Amino acid sequence: MKKGKFVDEKIILLREVCRNRETDYDLLTDEIPIHKKRVRFQWFSLFDGVYRILLPENFMQMPEQIARIRYISSYRPPVILSGPNYDENFGFHLLKEENEEPDQLIRKMQDSVLRHAPETVFYDKGCIGVPKMSGRWFEYKNFTLDEETYNMQFIIQSESDMLVGTFNCRMLFYDEWKPLVLKSLEQIEMTERGRGTNAGR
Repeated sequence: MKKGKFVDEKIILLREVCRNRETDYDLLTDEIPIHKKRVRFQWFSLFDGVYRILLPENFMQMPEQIARIRYISSYRPPVILSGPNYDENFGFHLLKEENEEPDQLIRKMQDSVLRHAPETVFYDKGCIGVPKMSGRWFEYKNFTLDEETYNMQFIIQSESDMLVGTFNCRMLFYDEWKPLVLKSLEQIEMTERGRGTNAGR
């Protein structure tokens, strides 16, 4: 009987995952199921209001003492927004626009990942349809001592800035997160403050 109950729970979970993939959620208005909880998204300010992004309302700035453990390199992102258990993380850098094409930058980022972790497994890549900006992303799996981690890296270019970021979560939950991350990236906005800053450069 216990085995039957376990199979039923797995079937219910798989149905929920399939529904999540097929449903076109509105991040601004809908409660979205993530890890069997209903979660709302809200705007988070990036780099003193230059950009803003829609993320789950229970995300927060990762505490510095946790960031030092999770991101050993001194080049860790200056902005890291994380879920309550630090299992899902967005990291952001804001750079002056490079003269290279986005596809070239993505290839360099992939090469850098492979140099540091040759066992990395790459999956898909694509474009981000951000209004008045251009974006690219790629995804991959890497390995820790006892788990696999899903990663997505991305760049979003405006006229004079480049927002470079990463998302990571446990590989177990990537199919829940991937469509939401892509939708969130498609709705990133440069604010009036950001446009004013760029105009002054």
